[in-house]
Amino acid sequence: MRRSPIRPRSRFSERRKGSTTVSTVLTLTSLVDLFTNLVLFLLYNFSGDASAIPSAERMKLPESLAQLTPQTTLTVMITQSDILVDGVKVAEIPQVLKESDLLIPALKKEMDYAAERGKYFANPSAGKPFEGRVTILGDKNIPFRLLEKVMYTCSQAEFGQIDLAVIQKESTG
Repeated sequence: MRRSPIRPRSRFSERRKGSTTVSTVLTLTSLVDLFTNLVLFLLYNFSGDASAIPSAERMKLPESLAQLTPQTTLTVMITQSDILVDGVKVAEIPQVLKESDLLIPALKKEMDYAAERGKYFANPSAGKPFEGRVTILGDKNIPFRLLEKVMYTCSQAEFGQIDLAVIQKESTG
């Protein structure tokens, strides 16, 4: 019978001879990589840069000479086919245009929910009350009646401060 060579025991295995617990050790390099990725993820997703307004493909914003910079607010996007609130589809344009009423029920429901969230997270004692601010991004070719309906619905859902997103045109003066 042939015996396998005996391996010398390391000093760690001798110390834990009677112990059944196993511990793993993360190297410092792995932890640095992990925290670097975490910091980059948080910076990318929660940056307060308001100039990064979401844009849909095939949507052209109107041009303006406005000088105000955009703020981070709730975003209502009106494309050629849908109405989206913060990227979530809430209504279809053909159905909204068929209705004679100014109020868009699906949009109102979503805006009411956003107002509740805004009020919950607002901090009036710290000088940050709920402002009811919304930015509307609309293709420059949408009918005015549709824009009017969206603006009316926003105002009925406690979002009275309405900003319209535009592309800044250089002034020639």
